[in-house]
Amino acid sequence: MALSIVSRSLLRTSREILERNMAATVGALQQQQHQPLSTFPTSDCNNNRLVSGSAHGAWSLVYRPATALQNVRLYSKKAAGAATMRRQDSDSDSDSDDEFERRRRNANVKHSERGDSEFWRRKMRTLHRIMDVNHDGVISYDDFKLLAKRFSDLGHLSDEMAEEFNEVIKQTWEEQFGEITPYNLVTAEQFLTDLHHRLNDKKMAKRIGRFLPYLFKAVDFDHTGHLDLEQYKLFFRCLGLSEEDAAISFAVIDKNGDGQVSLKEFVHLGRQFFLTEDETKISKMFWGPLIADH
Repeated sequence: MALSIVSRSLLRTSREILERNMAATVGALQQQQHQPLSTFPTSDCNNNRLVSGSAHGAWSLVYRPATALQNVRLYSKKAAGAATMRRQDSDSDSDSDDEFERRRRNANVKHSERGDSEFWRRKMRTLHRIMDVNHDGVISYDDFKLLAKRFSDLGHLSDEMAEEFNEVIKQTWEEQFGEITPYNLVTAEQFLTDLHHRLNDKKMAKRIGRFLPYLFKAVDFDHTGHLDLEQYKLFFRCLGLSEEDAAISFAVIDKNGDGQVSLKEFVHLGRQFFLTEDETKISKMFWGPLIADH
């Protein structure tokens, strides 16, 4: 009998505990329907969301406000837009780099530098040897003055023209080699480098050979405006070259064979010696036979 009473008491107690647990579960589910949506995993279906209760795993259909959804969509659009802009910026940078490289290559092709051939360098080494009047292996401003004096001393330039000649020689040195000092000595390689720079500078290239008319007029002792072979030999003697070299060069540059070279031809051939890299041009003989290849 006592055992029966104890059993009924335990059964009643278990039933009461179960009822309290069930009531607590129902209350928890009801509270979950009013909790912020951020506590539930969601599955989109217009404005409704299927949410899972974190405590008991039960599922219920709750309403998610449209404003929150719009905010999410607005944020998503902004994020997507920023990502798109970043991709576009990246693509734009890449395109810009490609365009820059393409223009750089085109510029190099279009504006390739002159004076890079060995033939041109050989011509400039020949001229360096001529302008090294004292034969010490370097060119100084004293060499320039000595060379100018040889032509002026022929006595065929007026005083005014002789003064202009000296001024042109001075300007040519300063533009091409820098300041006038006893220590400014120009080696053959430096001579080539300086002339290469001048050749590829448009403004400086236009002034190459400004001294040539004075050389012509200094040896045009009969003032005819043309040089014959004898006058060309005089030109070569002032340069320190032989009459044989003069005869060979004159035979080449006297293209039409009339035995004369005009002032225009003289200046043109003298400038072309600096400017062209074409080995077929007769101007290569203007300053005499070229020195041997190195």
